Amino acid sequence: MNAETQLALSLTTRLLSEPPDLAVVANPEEWSLVRSYSKQFGVAPLIAYIARSHVPRAEREWCDGILTRSWTLYEKSLYHLKFVLGLLADAGVETICLKGPLLARRYYDPPFLRRPSGDLDIAVRQRDLKRACDVLVGAGYAREVSDAEALACSHHVTLSHLSRLHVELHFRLSHGPLGMPVEEFFDRSLPCVFPGGTARVLGPEDEALQLLLHLAHDRFKPIFHLYEMHRIWSATPLDVRAAVISRAAGHHLQGVVNLTDAAFRARWGDPLLPPGSPRKGTWLNRRYDGRLYAAFESSSVQGAEHTPFDRIRGRWLQLRISDRPTDAIRLLAVLARIAWFQFRYRGLRTTRPYGDRVQTY
Repeated sequence: MNAETQLALSLTTRLLSEPPDLAVVANPEEWSLVRSYSKQFGVAPLIAYIARSHVPRAEREWCDGILTRSWTLYEKSLYHLKFVLGLLADAGVETICLKGPLLARRYYDPPFLRRPSGDLDIAVRQRDLKRACDVLVGAGYAREVSDAEALACSHHVTLSHLSRLHVELHFRLSHGPLGMPVEEFFDRSLPCVFPGGTARVLGPEDEALQLLLHLAHDRFKPIFHLYEMHRIWSATPLDVRAAVISRAAGHHLQGVVNLTDAAFRARWGDPLLPPGSPRKGTWLNRRYDGRLYAAFESSSVQGAEHTPFDRIRGRWLQLRISDRPTDAIRLLAVLARIAWFQFRYRGLRTTRPYGDRVQTY
């Protein structure tokens, strides 16, 4: 991460803090830098909303344009979500909506301040996966990979459409082939009313756990997911927080919790773990501090060119937050499996479904 990106990230964090540091907006050079990086960091609607009444009239045009576009995309995502949920319900497929516009309705005011969704994340039981895919294919969607490849290498099946938002059907909870099957979350899901219908969403503990894992899966890429995790964690009751931390440890995700705690301290000045909690290390890391978080953050800056060395470094960082040697061995086995699938299908597709970040934890 270069010096300019580091400065932009620091200024953006100050403006997103509670209360926002409006001195950033008052300084023309700092405001220009924050504005130029806001889309890359995934927080342009939030920045526009905070700054609008504090910038010169000429700058409000940018703010209004960002907010109008975000509002339009939010309404579009609700419309497409209603359409997809209707298709699946008619086929008898039970669903849980993950993240996206329904999370925005519950934690953002107005809801279009959340980064617009580029796809719809919907959990379905593995036994219903083929039926759900067939229904969407019949409605004009196209699978990007086979069920066999998705089950072996990922936590979801992606289906694309020429004129609608892509759909990701999750059969595991947002962290690849080593993840938790979604079946256990259906009994704890809750109803959420939105314009045009009612859908199921994750219960509070499960939702916080999913966001924690998604943040780690995204390798702490600046800065939207970390901001959202901090925002929702701040609104989460203490007993729910304790349950999330306990469940994460039970699933051998202590390294993820430790690193998120370090990220909270580095960016927001307060911890994820409650005072007095033991901050025990894992087999490769005795300490989780700001330097390790900075290494993750730096390795995942958008727009950066990823060399083979960068990819190897990213794999090593993933290994460093594995809880046990057996977890690291399983991760390496998954990496080998994904490499085999990519070699097998090389030339048969124009996109890499798993990108440079392996979907594990």
